[in-house]
Amino acid sequence: MNKQTKHIKFRHRFFLAIFKRILGPFIKFHYRFSAKKISLKEGGPYLILSNHTSEFDTILIGLTFDQPLYFVASDQLLNSGFGSWFLKYFFNPIPKSKSMADLTLVKRMVKVLSEKGNIVLYPEGNASMNGGPVFIADTIGKLIKFLQVPVILINTHGLYLSSPRWSFHRKFGRSTMVKKSVFSKEKIESMSVEALSNSVKEELNVHLYETEQIIKFVGKKKAEGLHKLIFNCPSCSALFSTYSKGDHLLCNQCEMKATYDDFGYIHVNNSRLDLVTADQQNKKLYADALEKRGNDFVLNTSCEVSFWRVEQRRRTLFQTFQIEINHHDIILSNEEQVIHYPLANVVSSAIQVRTKLLVYFKDGTILLIRFPKHISPYAYLITIQIYTNMFTLGGNQYGQLGHSTLGI
Repeated sequence: MNKQTKHIKFRHRFFLAIFKRILGPFIKFHYRFSAKKISLKEGGPYLILSNHTSEFDTILIGLTFDQPLYFVASDQLLNSGFGSWFLKYFFNPIPKSKSMADLTLVKRMVKVLSEKGNIVLYPEGNASMNGGPVFIADTIGKLIKFLQVPVILINTHGLYLSSPRWSFHRKFGRSTMVKKSVFSKEKIESMSVEALSNSVKEELNVHLYETEQIIKFVGKKKAEGLHKLIFNCPSCSALFSTYSKGDHLLCNQCEMKATYDDFGYIHVNNSRLDLVTADQQNKKLYADALEKRGNDFVLNTSCEVSFWRVEQRRRTLFQTFQIEINHHDIILSNEEQVIHYPLANVVSSAIQVRTKLLVYFKDGTILLIRFPKHISPYAYLITIQIYTNMFTLGGNQYGQLGHSTLGI
């Protein structure tokens, strides 16, 4: 193989060693993180699968293993200037288009494995918004079968409450990662695709309130940003009426004053709700309200938008728009133009980091929408999913609303 075509470079190992020695101790202290080292020196290369709870998972899992890891990462993170160049030069993640599962990604993964590189993939696609497990596509079993390498399954604990995706401020409590299990080549060979998919879902089914409720996460202004998750009032049911201040979630339409505690629970109306339950109730309330209001409801705010197409190397600079989502369209408008994007053409959508929303369309158009800090991209994602019927509502299906609709 031509040396210049190699994905794995010596500098990846060299930089990782420096990073671990100089910055590793400070990062671990900041997240109160401790974990038993995991060796990859024998039996590899490996496919490493983990639940996804925060954007810092990738850093801390890299500190836990003794070999460089090559992460499957959104191509949107790898086409935005110096930060993207830094990631590609020193870590060289494996880019994946978030529009759908693609053969190109699998070919890239095969190439890294052929060079004895170890790959990290988060089957959930996006980090959990509420601390509960996130939807995992059934295609994960097919991917494991195809790659034909042993699989290590990792469970992450504590990082969600340390820095929820909705939160404006850090909380401080213990966090860790543990090796849950290993699927050997022989075990993978003996299992069906369906059985593999089900086993992965079971092994990565980490529920915050079943494993971490005894750990305190203390900090100032703990609830600030919580209105981005619970954007409708759990007391009076008013839509988009909540706001957060200090340790409290409040409503501008009634006297509701909920308290967010050190264990990740909301205390409201003399009851205690975990965030998974509160989130599901909020989504059901919202979906029912949109169904009753039909075409009358319009969601809008100011934002910034970057445009991209799947064949382009770089996305455009951000431009200021007013965004409106109605029953049929996403409309972007400013003084210069008005652009309509029919919801019928949406392929998939997902939240990126904390303030951005990705929307993919059938013709290859991609919108990266950046909202003001106080606006909830989660609400816009759910609105798109409801209007495009991406999930059949009813029963537990409300729990799937707000999850990424992206394949693996």
